Amino acid sequence: MVVTATTVTGGAAVVQALAAHGVDLVFGIPGTHTLPIHRHLTANGIRHVTPRHEQGGGYAADGYARVSGRAGVVVATSGPGVINTATAAATAYADSVPMLVVSPSMPTAVEGRDTGHLHEGKDQRGAMDAVCAWSRCAGSPGDAAAAIADAFAGFAHGRPRPVHVEVPTDVLEAEGVVDLAPPAVPAPATPDDEALDRAASLLARAERPALVLGGGARGAAAAATRLAERLGAPVVTTVNGKGVVDERHPLSLGAQIRLPATQRWLAGREVVLAVGTELGESDLWGPSLQLGGRLIRVDVDPAQLQKNAAADVALAGDARAVLEALVGALPRRTAPDEDLSRAREAIRDEALADGEPFLPLAAALDEALGADGILAGDSTMASYYGAVHFVPMDARRRRIYPTGYATLGYALPAAIGAKLAAPERPVIALAGDGGLLFTVAELATAAELGIPLPVVVPNNGGYGEIRAQMIDEAIEPIGVDLRVPDLPALGRAFGGAGLRVDDPARLAPALREALERPGPTVIEVPSPG
Repeated sequence: MVVTATTVTGGAAVVQALAAHGVDLVFGIPGTHTLPIHRHLTANGIRHVTPRHEQGGGYAADGYARVSGRAGVVVATSGPGVINTATAAATAYADSVPMLVVSPSMPTAVEGRDTGHLHEGKDQRGAMDAVCAWSRCAGSPGDAAAAIADAFAGFAHGRPRPVHVEVPTDVLEAEGVVDLAPPAVPAPATPDDEALDRAASLLARAERPALVLGGGARGAAAAATRLAERLGAPVVTTVNGKGVVDERHPLSLGAQIRLPATQRWLAGREVVLAVGTELGESDLWGPSLQLGGRLIRVDVDPAQLQKNAAADVALAGDARAVLEALVGALPRRTAPDEDLSRAREAIRDEALADGEPFLPLAAALDEALGADGILAGDSTMASYYGAVHFVPMDARRRRIYPTGYATLGYALPAAIGAKLAAPERPVIALAGDGGLLFTVAELATAAELGIPLPVVVPNNGGYGEIRAQMIDEAIEPIGVDLRVPDLPALGRAFGGAGLRVDDPARLAPALREALERPGPTVIEVPSPG
């Protein structure tokens, strides 16, 4: 490993450390205190994309990370700038997304003194530490570079979650000796041989095995598919694991784990292998998964292996390395393939109970996405009742969605980040009218970038899911029926296009046209739910 020692300012140290770790794009809104950082971006080959709100920049970094597999980076100014990223950071934390937020902080002599300094807060680092894996204040230019190196080491070796590095404004201006080292190549973590042998033995003897795949299995798609085929084991995924195994594969039951029919089916399996999933309430839409058989869990985070559902065999390690080891240890089953038609029918019937009105919308999205499209979904009924169940995904297609934190406003800026990560692929955003207005200003960002981006908005006049819950609970709807602006006109006002499509048969052609048009196209459709 070659280490280069130079004397540079703190601002230069931040940028050079980012470049040394392969960063070529950052999101952020420049501020007075970030100028020592922005001074060095262009010279170090780093592109700067300006959102219209730092929360939007955080969601864009999240979408960029999910699609590219590289960390999304946000440079935010002190005080309101960095605090505006907090919701996006919490979203990334919930879904294990690698994100780095870099910000200035108060001068060293001012920090914590409550003197009324510009952008001064009570405890900026503490606020970000509450929503990130960690937050660190750099005391020198060398500390700043080292903190960024530690962030990328964590992304590569463990459970990737957002981190925050703050650099006091005086440190950004000061000079110091900085050691810049290239990023280390991670070695995949593998569990001990005894645990692998016990897991392989259980799977080899099981007549009714099953796989449950979460977002942590995303880098192990090929190995997961080979293992399922070797065992003849049906596959269920969480929403974040959607498409890890092609949902058109005969062994796939889709991203259906929230449905009672799926959970009843899993309860009858002799052995369940769960990979890269919390098996949490946000996955299950209920408190816990009740299994009748043995449970094997695989997770890169050892602390996760006994949460929510205790593992009979716990395998702490990289999902791909573990699954490849299991494939190598298991013989191919000679038993005939299981007939899944009855389970698949029961699961589909339950999905249709909430999702049938969204079938035409899902069919149009499916057609427009093509072979390798990306669908960015908001926390909206059209997503979790419609697209999750009825827009199939595979290893080429990708769905990004704020599963754990269920954030409104995610879809549009995350779609921008996704498109910047994969400019050659079609990207579509799906947001309700309520959620869109959280981050609607990012239409201006998409227009400025000139990226083709259809934004599909089922309009139900407010917060439809909460309205339905109030009615179910015999509560008179309060605060959920909203005046919705002219959505197509908003698209045009921000520099894009806009139209309303009332006929479901016209939606797929409208999406295809929007995917060829520079800038965003807001497509309002009547909400079926």
